[in-house]
Amino acid sequence: MENDFTTLVEQFLSDPLVTWVKTFGALAPANGGALLEYMELADGIFLSNIMVQINPKSTNARLNKKINNDISLRIQNLSSLVQNIKLYYQETLQQLIMMSLPNVLVLGRTPLSECGINEMKKLLLLLLGCTVQCERKEEFIERIKNLDFDTKAAVAIHIQEVTHNQENVFDMQWMDLTDISRE
Repeated sequence: MENDFTTLVEQFLSDPLVTWVKTFGALAPANGGALLEYMELADGIFLSNIMVQINPKSTNARLNKKINNDISLRIQNLSSLVQNIKLYYQETLQQLIMMSLPNVLVLGRTPLSECGINEMKKLLLLLLGCTVQCERKEEFIERIKNLDFDTKAAVAIHIQEVTHNQENVFDMQWMDLTDISRE
């Protein structure tokens, strides 16, 4: 069973979304292993620091830096991160997240599960959407361009999921255009 999960984590860590996230820095010490890298994501600290790069106004004050596998601290970090992402989409990008938000309870309580990994993928997808639409997007897109061809192509598909698919993210500016056309 543990071997199956180790394989699952290793597969996840080779996912294009994770490869993209690693352009922001190493997840764990080189000899830390896959599990440590994954928990670096699941604790929310690394991802919250990326969100601050995207939106310096993001509140990082309540970020718990020493999780020590404490479920409640992990959930607090992830809740704060998801809230910052949601607010960024609404207030800055004028977009509404239509897809279900990442379940921070699942991710916080059982990060080392298949469901936890699926919630992490949602979180990374929404973070990617923020990244490619923020003020520093040219800098962040340049990092994507430096990835290998297959990874770059997969990341481009993920970008379309959160920028062109109205079932995932609804652009409220479309409503303004509809109002103008009615007039």
